[in-house]
Amino acid sequence: MFIDINIIVCYDLFEDGEDMKFIKSIITLIMVIVLLGALEIFSIKVREKPIFATLSIDDDNKIYKGPLYDVYFCQNEEAKIVWKNELYECQKITDEKNNIDLDNEVKKEINLTIVGDLLFEQPFYDAIDEGYEKEEYFRLVKDYFTNDDLSIGNMEVVIGNESLKPSGTGYNFCAPKYIGDLVNTLDFEILSTANNHAYDRGLDGIHSTIDYFKNTDILTTGTRKNQDDLKYNVINIKGINVGIISYTYGTNQKPTIDNLALINYYRDPVQKKVTDEYLSIIKNDIETLKSKSDIVIVLMHWGTEFTYNINQEQKYMSEYLNDLGVDIIIGNHSHNIQPIKIIGDEHQTLVYYSLGNFVSHDNDIARTNPGNETFDNAYQVGLLSKLKLTYEKEKLSFSNIDTELIVNYFDQNLNNFKLVPFKEYHDKLEKSHYRYSYGLNKEFITKMYEQVIDEEFR
Repeated sequence: MFIDINIIVCYDLFEDGEDMKFIKSIITLIMVIVLLGALEIFSIKVREKPIFATLSIDDDNKIYKGPLYDVYFCQNEEAKIVWKNELYECQKITDEKNNIDLDNEVKKEINLTIVGDLLFEQPFYDAIDEGYEKEEYFRLVKDYFTNDDLSIGNMEVVIGNESLKPSGTGYNFCAPKYIGDLVNTLDFEILSTANNHAYDRGLDGIHSTIDYFKNTDILTTGTRKNQDDLKYNVINIKGINVGIISYTYGTNQKPTIDNLALINYYRDPVQKKVTDEYLSIIKNDIETLKSKSDIVIVLMHWGTEFTYNINQEQKYMSEYLNDLGVDIIIGNHSHNIQPIKIIGDEHQTLVYYSLGNFVSHDNDIARTNPGNETFDNAYQVGLLSKLKLTYEKEKLSFSNIDTELIVNYFDQNLNNFKLVPFKEYHDKLEKSHYRYSYGLNKEFITKMYEQVIDEEFR
C-alpha cells in the first residue's frame, strides 16, 4: 500500500537504536491517525456519520461521536462536523415565529389602540374649501396613537388620485389625497380597506388607495391589486408576530367577476349570504395566518346600520371565528357603538361588535327614521379602545381593556371640525355643537354609553 511504502521509506532514513524505534513509533502513530482521519471524513461524506460512530441523543439532537470527529445533527441547523476536542453545543430550540428561546421565554406585552370607521364626508371638504385648517381635526386625539405599540382602524373611503374625482356625498365616496395626508399624521400601523365603500371607484379606487398608503408607514389589509398578493399582514411587535386580516359583507358597487378576489368578502357577494364556500375560504385564511402568527386579529365590516344591537349573522360569524382560534375581532359598519364581549370556552375571543364612527361629518342622515334623532346623534360618537395584550408561554391574555368616547364636533355653521375626547367635552363645546338642539348632549352620550357597553369595559 502507498501508506506502507512511505512508512518503510521513512524508517530507512533512520539507523537502528532505541531512539530511532521511538521515533518510528511516533511516525507510525501519526500515519495511523492520518489514515483514520481520512477514513472518517470518507465515512462522514458517504454515511453522514464517522467510522465506528456511537450515537447519543440530547433534547432530540442527534450526535454521532467518532474516534477523531463528532457530527452534530441539531434541530433547525445544518449538520456540523467538529474535531473531537472542539467544544460545540446545539443551539437551544427556538420558536420560529417569535425567535424566542422557549426554555427562557419571557412575558411580552403589547399596548393596542383601536378605533372604528374613518368616514370623511362632504361637509368636511366644504369647510376646508372655506378656509378651515384641517390639521386641527386630530389635534386632541393624537396622543392616543403615539403612546402605544399598535393602532388599528377602518378606512371607510378610498383615496383618490389626479384622475379620480373626489366625492363625499351619495354614499359613493372618494377622498382627495390630502385626506390620506391627514390620516397619516396619526400613528396608525394598520388600516382595513375591506368595507362597503371599497369599490366606490372600481378597480382604480382600490389601486389608488393601496398605492397611496404604500408610500406611508401604514399597512392596509382587505383589498389587493393582484390575486397573488397576500390577503393579510403579519407584523412583528416586541418579538410577537401579530397577524391581521379584514373582511366585508359586500360592496355598494358590484365588482366584475375578475375583480371579486381583490376584496376580502365573508359573504358570497353574488348570493349576498354566508355560504359554505366562503366559510371554507375564511377557514383557510385563518389557518394560514395562525401558522405565521402568535396573535390573530380579524376586522369585520358587518351588522345592521343604526342599531345598538348585534344581529344573528354577527353572532354566528363571531362564534365561527372563535372556533377557528381568532383572538380579537374588531367590528365596524353600524355607524354607532355596539357591545363588547369576551366569547368562547376552550379559546377566548375579545369581540368589539362595533366601535362606531371615529370620523364622521354628516349633520343629518337621510336613512334614519324621520323624527327619531337617536341614531343621527349616535352617528357623531365613537369608541376608542386601549388594551394590553400579554403573550407568555404561547398563551395570550387581555388586560386593562378600556374605552374612551370620542365626539365628532362641528359648530352651528358646519365648521371647526374636531375630534374631542368625551372627558374634554366641556359645556361650551356641547352647547355649540350643530346637533345640540337635536338632543346631542352629554346626558344622551352618557346614557348611550352605559346602555350599550358593559361596565367592565367602561
